Amino acid sequence: MTAIAIRALEPSQWQAFRDFRLAALKASPGMFHASHDEVAGWPPQEWQAEIKGDDHQVFGLFEGERLIGITAAFTYREDPSGQTAVLAMSFIAPPYRGQGLSRLFYEARLSWIKAQVQFRRILVSHRASNESSRRAILRHGFVPAQTAPRTWPDGRTEDEMFYELEISR
Repeated sequence: MTAIAIRALEPSQWQAFRDFRLAALKASPGMFHASHDEVAGWPPQEWQAEIKGDDHQVFGLFEGERLIGITAAFTYREDPSGQTAVLAMSFIAPPYRGQGLSRLFYEARLSWIKAQVQFRRILVSHRASNESSRRAILRHGFVPAQTAPRTWPDGRTEDEMFYELEISR
């Protein structure tokens, strides 16, 4: 088995990112905030901009050179102060699940967020029925913050569970 590693994606990797993201949205339409149809028509420059910026970073989980997972950290748009980061976009290809690889997602994102001096707090959420996300979130020190009803891209309504983590500086 080839070693599995996580690394920040670069805009030049937009095609691999696009293909993986679209496949994830198609495979799990009710787990993300965006739908396949919302992003499928993006031009290359939008995919490139989505990967990396001053306020966000997408990471790729690789087995050798093969992309097997993606995750991201963004500035939370609903915080006008810009001091809140949000974790998003996590997806691991089904054959690689259940191996503890989400730990790499958390390590990479938390490290990146802590290196950005503007952030004071991190939010993450999941669909109420997503038990594996709940366990991973709690394992990494997040505490429950709130619950809100949400209609997901698959058309179903189910609570969204929010958690937060304060960053000590």
